[in-house]
Amino acid sequence: MNRKLGKVVLAATGVLCASGSAVLAQEISAAQPAEQQGASQVSGPAATQTDPQDATKVTAREDVTVTAPGSTRDVQSIGAKEMLQSTPGTSPIAVLGRLPSVEITSADPYGAYEWAVRISVRGFNQNQLGFTLDDVPLGDMSYGNLNGLHISRALIDENLGQATLSQGTGALETASTSNLGGAIQFMSNDPLDKRKLEVAQSFGSFSATRTFGRFDSGVLPGHTRFYIDGVYQLSDKWRGAGPINQSYYQGNLKLEHFVGNKGVLTFFVDYSHRQEVDYQDDNKVWVNKLGYKWDNFGNWGVALQAANAYNAQGGGGFVFASLPTTFPTPVSSLQSAPGDLSNDPEDAGYYAAGGLRRDILSYLSYKMALTSHLTWKSTVYGHENSGAGLWFTPYEATYDATGTPVSPISERTSEYGIARGGFVTSLSYETARNTVEGGAWFEKESFDLARKFYATSLASPVQSIYDRPSNAFYTQWSYNFPSTVYQLHLQDQYRIRPTLTVSAGFKSVETNMTGNLGAFNTGVIQASGVTAATYAQGSLESGKAFLPQFGVNWKINKNNEMFADVADNVRAYQAGGPGFGNSPWGTSQAGFNALTSTLKPESSWSEEAGVRHTDNRFQGQASYFHVNFSNRLLAIQQGPAIAGAASLLTNVGGVTTNGVDGAVSAKLHEGWTLYNALTFSRSTYNDDYTTTGATGVPATVATGGKIVVDSPEFLYKNELSYAKGQFDAHIDSDYMGKRYFTYTDDNSVSGRFLANFGLDYHKDEVGAFDQLKLQLNVYNLAGAQYYSTVGTNGFIASDPTSVSLNTLQVGAPRTITGTFSVRF
Repeated sequence: MNRKLGKVVLAATGVLCASGSAVLAQEISAAQPAEQQGASQVSGPAATQTDPQDATKVTAREDVTVTAPGSTRDVQSIGAKEMLQSTPGTSPIAVLGRLPSVEITSADPYGAYEWAVRISVRGFNQNQLGFTLDDVPLGDMSYGNLNGLHISRALIDENLGQATLSQGTGALETASTSNLGGAIQFMSNDPLDKRKLEVAQSFGSFSATRTFGRFDSGVLPGHTRFYIDGVYQLSDKWRGAGPINQSYYQGNLKLEHFVGNKGVLTFFVDYSHRQEVDYQDDNKVWVNKLGYKWDNFGNWGVALQAANAYNAQGGGGFVFASLPTTFPTPVSSLQSAPGDLSNDPEDAGYYAAGGLRRDILSYLSYKMALTSHLTWKSTVYGHENSGAGLWFTPYEATYDATGTPVSPISERTSEYGIARGGFVTSLSYETARNTVEGGAWFEKESFDLARKFYATSLASPVQSIYDRPSNAFYTQWSYNFPSTVYQLHLQDQYRIRPTLTVSAGFKSVETNMTGNLGAFNTGVIQASGVTAATYAQGSLESGKAFLPQFGVNWKINKNNEMFADVADNVRAYQAGGPGFGNSPWGTSQAGFNALTSTLKPESSWSEEAGVRHTDNRFQGQASYFHVNFSNRLLAIQQGPAIAGAASLLTNVGGVTTNGVDGAVSAKLHEGWTLYNALTFSRSTYNDDYTTTGATGVPATVATGGKIVVDSPEFLYKNELSYAKGQFDAHIDSDYMGKRYFTYTDDNSVSGRFLANFGLDYHKDEVGAFDQLKLQLNVYNLAGAQYYSTVGTNGFIASDPTSVSLNTLQVGAPRTITGTFSVRF
């Protein structure tokens, strides 16, 4: 820790020791079994709480909080009801797509396929946001996550209690090193006071089945309660052939033990095992010529033919006389004649690709009301992950021990390993007019990343796409990245008068990361001219000692208020090897040494202001936001690639975002509710940048004034729901405007419109059953064909013909799912 940050740490610690709030005392009170609550309960501001027993009869009714009265920031949330309204198996991240300024895209109907699922908020993409579960950091939730895991693997969907989005300025208390553009805090639901057993079975399109079971112990002697549950899900890809089965199983355990009437101890553990087979990344030419449902071959003989044809027609690799030298149908339709590789037929299809992930996440948390005004909470957590991204590549042949090629295809892996642990702690102190809260976060991690190749044969792929391979014949590189994170925050909310509240706070964050090269260029084959200096090693520090945040809330009258706030944020550098995202270590040692003295981490300055209205029938909010995003980092080739020139992480300037958004929810006549959310936003690059391509001559890339990739200027969402007695129904729609996928805006995908439908009927207290429920969900009701995720393989400066980078995913078709559940 540097001296400057160390001084801030000491100062903030001193303030925390003398201060702190009874906010958590409320939480403890609400969570305790009924017999624990009484006159001796810790006092605090009154709060409306839901009877824990009501949670056993939650149905799919509207539960979107479009505004947060009294907040000095733009805060919105989605609760358990909204999660239950969605198709079982839908990722919690996908449900957030109902909120304004939130863009969600995926290649599957559930938002669970991690390679393609994306969330963007006000021009910031997924790895520029912060995510936590019950205060435990989840990292940036990107594919190949270097410091966390996706919420779909951290929590079973049915266990989501609430998801809160702090747009723009984010929340100071969020344990994250990536929250440039906002923070999403997921909260798991609590065990029930009454013993319950729930079982749900779903069937759907594309051979989908999902089995879920949960047991709640109820309150046991000693004031303890817990739940344990599990899910097993199978589904075929909606396009493709061969190995197309997606599967995962997951288990959660959450236990709460109440200590007197002032404390609660919580233990949580999650186990997740996910096996995904990839959807092929597309370009426009392939979709037009090969069809909307085109995907990987899934046939070993066809994949061998395609790889051999590429080598025979200009690829340069070994040509096997026993294999055809023409591309298979229909890939051959991409060629005007043999030897024409202009439409990239070699990448149009592979045998298969996939992702394997196994995670164990656990935490132990304690919350305690120290006095009637002072509350303390702490969480200690650990996370272990192992996984691999698999791809049967035609660009590297398989070689035997003598160096002789035996197959034109090898299985390439990106192998991941995470071992991390840390703690999050805070104190809060509340008086009639003042709330002071502050805390600390520390994390230590070891992240392993390797690029390896495994053997195939002419007879078979040898390795299953569902298994992690062993005995690599070639290791291109292998890294270990140890890192530590220190973060402190302190914030004060002061009520100047009953109608006027101001808030001020700051956080200090420092991340220290080192890249250590473990192995390179080893195995049966070795690339010539490769030395340790080809790869970067060394340490980098990122962060900032003072990141302020200020806000104000003015309550105009009983139902109306105004708010405004500003915040400064910074993002840590990303770990990675060559070709692995925007990592400082994705270059040579000379390149790394050159950038260490000048590189600055990405940062943002966010401003927002808005109005809110809340009454018994109507909730509404409208906001204006402005963001200055500085020091945008991009890996740029520093010379001719054919000469082996490495990429170098480069500061390519800033981004400016201006926009307005709003949401309204109105209770109409007799059970009808109408929800609408609208966003107009424009994010543009501030500067041009320079690159050196194959010619070795510097060239200017004209990005100044261009609209940021994957940033639609217009979003509109609505939902009409009906709830009466035991019946619930809803229909929602979502429009997303045009999106660019090149930095110079020379190619884009057009806007798209999606509609979804759902209904359920439940019957309570039927014989031995507490509840019986039937549910039907239809995704993409109109069967629209559209481009969903853009940028799965990253973005490039220019691609006017859409063949230079295959980085698009088409959206899933109409998908129908039916669910039957019982609760004892």
